[in-house]
Amino acid sequence: MLSLTSRSLRSRIVVSLQPSRGISTQSAQPSLEEPLLGTVPYHKSYLLLHGRQSPRTFPSRFASPLLVSLRQQALQWSALVNVAWRQPEPYNDVSLPVEEGETYSMVAFVQGGARLEIPHVSMANLDEVCSRLQDYMEHPEKRTQSQGGLHLYVCTHGARDCRCGDLGGKVAEAFKDEVLKRRKPEPVKYSSVTVSEIGHVGGHQYAANVLVFPYGDWLGRLRPDDVPGILDVLIQRSSSVDVDQLPSILPSHWRGRMGLHKDEQLERLRLVSHNDWVDPSRTSA
Repeated sequence: MLSLTSRSLRSRIVVSLQPSRGISTQSAQPSLEEPLLGTVPYHKSYLLLHGRQSPRTFPSRFASPLLVSLRQQALQWSALVNVAWRQPEPYNDVSLPVEEGETYSMVAFVQGGARLEIPHVSMANLDEVCSRLQDYMEHPEKRTQSQGGLHLYVCTHGARDCRCGDLGGKVAEAFKDEVLKRRKPEPVKYSSVTVSEIGHVGGHQYAANVLVFPYGDWLGRLRPDDVPGILDVLIQRSSSVDVDQLPSILPSHWRGRMGLHKDEQLERLRLVSHNDWVDPSRTSA
């Protein structure tokens, strides 16, 4: 176990998230100089527009007037914007109004584990949506913690880079199959786990890339064989623990986290002990 001497480090929870199965341990203690670590751009929130098409069908450069306008507005909140898709069955039925033009539903994940859902976004109501987002971003006291659940977003944007289409597609299918398999014997435990596909996140050389919410962790270099072990690790995380106090997960795959600058991502990895597993939900006050 690490010895933490500063007051700020002593107040943090030190957790070793060693996968119980399925993940190679050969690179369990990567060098802090590895390019994978610290490759997440700084952002305080992630705005996900859920549409009707899989990113596997997107052109290389996916853009629209709505996306351009929203991304311009999002700069003031230090937010990233992307388009996602969730297979309607058997995971979630993402229902959208039937109308002409570009429409989405939105989920905004915010640093600290909060989440805002907006069921309908289009050019017609974009000003209203942005006003609501601005109010939410500027008034943390109005936020509530995420309503639970584990939300995985796998980059499958193959037209942007073939590695995302190939490796990302395989990892996405592996997650969907694994969740479905586990949901049958343990419906309560896995009913709130969702698997979605997402457009280009940056860093296709790290494919397959997966974003993990509500924590805001980014994972890279995943393979289908990694999926069972990664799901074991993620499902053991306690929703009662302050997201901002959680150390890094899966050090050999961790790119960084929402709300952390590069130096903070490096420091967060140093908090991880590779020798012991401590379940945060069982850590005494």
